[in-house]
Amino acid sequence: MKSFVLLLTALLTLACNREVTAQQAQHDDGSGRGQPGVGPDAGIPGSDAGIPPPQPPPPPPPPPPPPPPPPLRTPPPTLGTWSKVLDWPVVAIHSHLLPDGRVLTWGHSGDPTIWDPVTGAFQPAPNPIDIFCGGHSLLADGRLLVTGGNISNDHGLPDANLFDFRTGEWTHGPQMARGRWYPTNTALPNGEMVVISGEDEQALPNPIPEVWQLDGTWRQLTTASLEMAYYPWMFVAPDGRVFYAGWQVTSMWLDPSGTGKWTTGPVHVAKFSRLYGTAVMYEPGKVLVAGGAEEPPVRTTEVIDLNQRSPAWRSSTPMIRARHHAVATSLPDGKVLVTGGSSSPGVNDASGAVLAPELWDPATEQWTELPPMSVKRLYHSTALLLADARIFVGGGGQPYAEGESDNFDAQIFSPPYLFNPDGSPAERPQIQAAPASIGYGQQFDVSTAQSPAVARVTLLKLGSMTHAFNQSQRFLSLPFTAGPNGVQATAPANASLAPPGHYMLFLVGSNGAPSTARIVHVG
Repeated sequence: MKSFVLLLTALLTLACNREVTAQQAQHDDGSGRGQPGVGPDAGIPGSDAGIPPPQPPPPPPPPPPPPPPPPLRTPPPTLGTWSKVLDWPVVAIHSHLLPDGRVLTWGHSGDPTIWDPVTGAFQPAPNPIDIFCGGHSLLADGRLLVTGGNISNDHGLPDANLFDFRTGEWTHGPQMARGRWYPTNTALPNGEMVVISGEDEQALPNPIPEVWQLDGTWRQLTTASLEMAYYPWMFVAPDGRVFYAGWQVTSMWLDPSGTGKWTTGPVHVAKFSRLYGTAVMYEPGKVLVAGGAEEPPVRTTEVIDLNQRSPAWRSSTPMIRARHHAVATSLPDGKVLVTGGSSSPGVNDASGAVLAPELWDPATEQWTELPPMSVKRLYHSTALLLADARIFVGGGGQPYAEGESDNFDAQIFSPPYLFNPDGSPAERPQIQAAPASIGYGQQFDVSTAQSPAVARVTLLKLGSMTHAFNQSQRFLSLPFTAGPNGVQATAPANASLAPPGHYMLFLVGSNGAPSTARIVHVG
């Protein structure tokens, strides 16, 4: 019996040792199964009966907070800066620089309004005639001639209205033969003004150009009847003819003498209408067209030199952004600023609004993107060079794009040439004295204490713009010599290069910074 008890005890001991060994094997597989309180066996009586589970380790301390980001730094304004958004009494659909340096604007509601950039004051200039969607440009005597106007959409008035900046008053001139809605006015070398295109009182195209003559009467160009795009891009060429640069594919030449005559010009590289693109004569006889079209807008550009014996359009560097409803503005240093517009397909889609302007350098034909504006400037937006070398940008709306509102506001852009590389204001030449009027080919003196630093003397005709095209601006660079007390410059040789009227005279420093302009009469 004793031996039987000893044998049973040995067998039980061996079985217990095998059970522990099997459980220990589970601990070694790295899964955690079989550990107390872990895995499918947790809490089952007998698995680790009588052994309290160990306490979990305390959680690790939270990581230290990340260091604060470095303070935001505003980059130096070497690419230009925008003013705050300014409230404006009207939607600036039509904008004009007057010979005294003030700005006249109007829209589709409210009275035309004059703004003084020096004081910031507004002055109403009411007109009983609805001059919305008329054409306009400055006559040689400084009056603004507005042709046509609004009966209703597509129905134009035959009226001629003149605004005199000296009195702040409108006068009503002789009516044209037919109404015009969306015409273009172009100042001619002899001081007359030709009016082209538009829709009449019956919403029919008005194909016959008319000329405002020096005696204040109208002359029809009856042998120059031609239906063409509204608000056409017209420029006086160096030979005195008027050049039609677009929107349409085929360019045209107009001889405005007598009863007029059209001749066919060069064909654009792009074989589509640049509807609501923009165009500018950036040097005498040299024209840039950019953007336009609707399905979709494009970023392509073309240039032409009308000084050549057989001028032809050629492609230039595309803009960085596709856009239509943009505005091209000539600057005192000869570059071209393009502002506003949309890259979205359709008539006026705000989803593709382009806030960043672009700067075109005619020397390299390259574009530089500049800081964005604060407000979407789409259909019916405008831009003007001011006498202090900044740019007025306003309008957009009436009608507004879906999801937007009419822009009763404006901003002023200070271009890159007003800043040093570190963002501080650039040193600018100062004009101490200049003649009020200069004749063609005349040498004239401009007094300045900075004459050794003057690199260019330039003229820019006062702007008058609407619907993506400035009907009046014109840029010229003048030959000059520097003396101890100023510079002596030579005026344009003839009126085909610079039709008579008021121009901004700038001195541009060797650092690229322009002076504040003196407004002078040429011719």
